[in-house]
Amino acid sequence: MSDQPARTPPSATPSAATALHCPTCRAAWRSVATCPRCGADLTALMRVAVRAWELRQAARAALAAGSRAAEALALARAAGQLHTTPHGQRLLALALLMNGQMAEAAAVIAQVLSASRH
Repeated sequence: MSDQPARTPPSATPSAATALHCPTCRAAWRSVATCPRCGADLTALMRVAVRAWELRQAARAALAAGSRAAEALALARAAGQLHTTPHGQRLLALALLMNGQMAEAAAVIAQVLSASRH
């Protein structure tokens, strides 16, 4: 799922489909409400993806405000609880850095770098 700082939710972006899978048959999600393989209703999956995207957008706005680092961290963590993405992990690392949590930020960055090598 793409977390570029765009204004469109993930259901409108092509890369959104690659990170999520149908909970029934594990087919890659293609930003549609019904799984093309098994016919499962994926509306709930779409809602979760959009909510995580909204939380990340709010975290970005909080970081941009400059004085809301703690709020940004809480929002980035909440988004990650719903759906973890590479861009979301980078946002979390930035929020951790802005809150002075260097060791945890370094661990998140190492995890992102490790995942990008695979």
